[in-house]
Amino acid sequence: NFNNNNNNGLKNEPIYAEVNKKKTGQVASPEEPIYTQVAKKVKAKIDRLDQIASGLGGVGQAGFSLKGHTKVGDLSKVGLSREQELKQKIDNLNQAVSES
Repeated sequence: NFNNNNNNGLKNEPIYAEVNKKKTGQVASPEEPIYTQVAKKVKAKIDRLDQIASGLGGVGQAGFSLKGHTKVGDLSKVGLSREQELKQKIDNLNQAVSES
C-alpha cells in the first residue's frame, strides 16, 4: 500500500504540484488545467484594456469594447482569425494610449 503523504495535508499529490508550489510560492491546484489559468490571465488583461478604452472615450479607434469569451471549453477550437482580430484591437488600443 503506497501512500505518498508529504505532511502538507494532501495525500497522493502529484510531484509536479509540489515542485510548482516551491517555485511560485503559491498553491498549485492540480484540478485547474493550465489553459484555465491562461484564460484567467487573458480575461484579466482584456478587462484592464477595457478600463483603459472606456477612460479614453473617443480617442482614435479606442471607442470599442473587447469581448472575452465567457467560456471556452476547448482552446484548439479558438481560431487564429480571432487571435489576429484581438491582437489588432490591442495594437490599436496601445497606439491610442501612447498618442493620448
